[in-house]
Amino acid sequence: MRHSAQNDLPAVLPRQDHAWLNGQVYRGFAMFLRSIASRLSLWVLAGSVLVLTVAGGLLFYRVSEQILEKAHGEATALANEAGNRIEQRLARVADTAQTLAVVVGTHPDGIDVTLRGALARNADLSGLAVAYVPAADNPPVSPFISRQDDGSLSWRDLRKDDNAYWDKNWFLAGLSCSQGCWQRHFYSQSRKREMINYSVAISTNGRPNGLINADVSLDWLSRMLKELGKPEGAYAFVLDESGAYLAHDNPALVGKHGQANLLQALASHQASRVRLAVAQNPQAQGKPVWVYFVPVEGTHWRFGLAMPESRIYAGVRQAFFQALLLGFISLLALAVVTLAVTRRILTPLGTLASRAEQVARGALTFALPTPRFPDEVGRLTQAFDRMRSELALHIAELTRNAKEQQRLASELDIAHQIQTALLPGEHYLDAHCENFELHALLRPARAVGGDLYSYFMLNERRFCVMVGDVSDKGIPAALFMARTITLAKALAPRARSPQHLLSMLNVELCRNNDSCMFVSLLCGMLDTASGELVMASAGHEPPLLCDADGVRLIELDTGAALGLDDEARYPPRTLRLRPGQTLLLYTDGITEATNTEQQFFGTERLLACMEHSSSRSAADLAAGLLAEVDRFAEGAGQADDITVLALNWHHALVDGSSLMLDLTIHASMDDVFDTLDRCDTSLRERDVSPAVRDDIRLVLEELMVNMVQHGHAGGADRKIELHMRLGDDAVSIELHHDGQPFDPLQAPIPPLTGDLADAEEVGGLGIHLVRAMASELSYSHDEHGNHLQLRFLHPARPEPDHDLQPER
Repeated sequence: MRHSAQNDLPAVLPRQDHAWLNGQVYRGFAMFLRSIASRLSLWVLAGSVLVLTVAGGLLFYRVSEQILEKAHGEATALANEAGNRIEQRLARVADTAQTLAVVVGTHPDGIDVTLRGALARNADLSGLAVAYVPAADNPPVSPFISRQDDGSLSWRDLRKDDNAYWDKNWFLAGLSCSQGCWQRHFYSQSRKREMINYSVAISTNGRPNGLINADVSLDWLSRMLKELGKPEGAYAFVLDESGAYLAHDNPALVGKHGQANLLQALASHQASRVRLAVAQNPQAQGKPVWVYFVPVEGTHWRFGLAMPESRIYAGVRQAFFQALLLGFISLLALAVVTLAVTRRILTPLGTLASRAEQVARGALTFALPTPRFPDEVGRLTQAFDRMRSELALHIAELTRNAKEQQRLASELDIAHQIQTALLPGEHYLDAHCENFELHALLRPARAVGGDLYSYFMLNERRFCVMVGDVSDKGIPAALFMARTITLAKALAPRARSPQHLLSMLNVELCRNNDSCMFVSLLCGMLDTASGELVMASAGHEPPLLCDADGVRLIELDTGAALGLDDEARYPPRTLRLRPGQTLLLYTDGITEATNTEQQFFGTERLLACMEHSSSRSAADLAAGLLAEVDRFAEGAGQADDITVLALNWHHALVDGSSLMLDLTIHASMDDVFDTLDRCDTSLRERDVSPAVRDDIRLVLEELMVNMVQHGHAGGADRKIELHMRLGDDAVSIELHHDGQPFDPLQAPIPPLTGDLADAEEVGGLGIHLVRAMASELSYSHDEHGNHLQLRFLHPARPEPDHDLQPER
């Protein structure tokens, strides 16, 4: 045991010594930075390093430009040489095919011998075919001779293939190639390799009656790329007219399409090189490359040579780093000399620093040394002594003020928490169907503010959203904002439309409003199934609509701000959101934000900011706009509360429903029964069960007949709109009628006891039947008339089988 303890002791002591040494080094470095002389020397060193780096960078930039131009010239020459070699090989194939077209067109006899001779003379050819248009005056055989892997030649008649060649794209396209043309490359199943063919039409009396088709294997193209004398790290490729790789030094990319920026450069016939920030080839390790390309004459191909940028600058970078290292060593020596000189000059400041530390600890009774010279240090000593005597007088006053400020800050913090609790979450995603998303940001100018936003579901498909701005700022505005939100949530369930909600809210806010505070408010109600949005504005900023076509203001006829005139009216504005569109609501804290030059952010900058946004998601648009306003107003401070709310519409009817009927008819009995027959026919064509069809017809007949008989009030121009959609598990129907208001949900339930045949009054049975047979029923009324939404459940339909299309 003693031996073991003695062996463990040396293992502990080195760790303790190491920790002690680290502590000493850290404390020594901290003491070094406390000295002005030390920091001055470090700043001199840092500034010199910065100057050296900038000067060296400029030199590197000038030299690198020359190196880059030289590399461009060498790479372009190599690319041209490779393109010429490819053109020569392809030209031999084209000459052979064109010659055969002339020979076969004038002497159709002995085709087999002619084709075999051509294959023997041109090793680049993998196969030759003479394909005739099937006609009585054409030869009955379309021979195809191909070269096998062992060098032997095989023969077959194309007319005996299972698939008729005269219906194939390659044959139809080749008939129009009177002068010859290269067609798209393809993978030969029989020869197990990538091929491309050259076609020349055979004409008789000016009319094509067949073609010569020369098959060429692309293996020689890949071998030629590998045999090029490329610099280290470079790679080559050939692209066809569609942007796909015909050949590549990396075989894994053959057949794939080139990246977008490369194809865009190829589309410009003036461009001969392009820089790619990230190469598609994994062998480039994700680093920038320069691509040099030349067109291959006689084809729509492009040869490309990719040169890693790091290889171009490798030599100059090494020389640059060596020069920088030597310069850094020289600057370090300069910093040491600066440190020694400044320490000697600034020694008297050490005494003042220690006395200042005593003041920081609360000790104000000490003696200061008499200054030896009336220089900056002497004047600083006298000023420090006066400050010491005055400091004691202010400490008591500051203590009292600090306690009062702490109390006010605590109260404001509590008020901020209460105000924040009144607002819903910043992000909302429709959990039922996920067809819209909302993101909101609110930032008060003070601890509490008067801006507000709110959103909530009114029923299963109506979503209410609002953004407002209370006059003034601070605690009064926050209290008025709380009152507005509370009243809005209480009145919203009774509101039929945004303008109705604003009218009711305005009446309530006008009551007992002796302080004459008001709030501008923009309110919208969204149909979450169709994307229809109805908006009304009470003196608020117009919203923005962002989509792929751009950004535009939605102009609204606005009423007075809430709380000023209890008889104000608020005209509605209806629009239907399309998938991908985002509606942006905001307060004037955005447009009236100012910079240090007292310029407003304004509507034009707002539109430009949204136009140049790289994303159309709700969160990115809201955050991006707020960040742009912060950059614009940097240094000027926030003068007003800021609120941004973005509503992104993804898609409508995400449950897979499809529109079956969309009708507008006259309110007449003939049109009603014609419509019922059309509904029944559409449901039968969609395999809806007979029981569900009968329920739908019965309910629609009852409702639409009531609309004709009781709802039009003698008007001859009344209309009935019907929209019917079929989903995976339900049929959804909307009825809109511009007649007298009537809510079937409020009709009393008729007495159903006893024999109905003996009842004296049987009214209300039809409405009761409607409520009993419809799975879901909702009603609303606005200035456009009555609106009914019905839903009938039906079993899920089996998915149809889709036959797979055979590949060519």
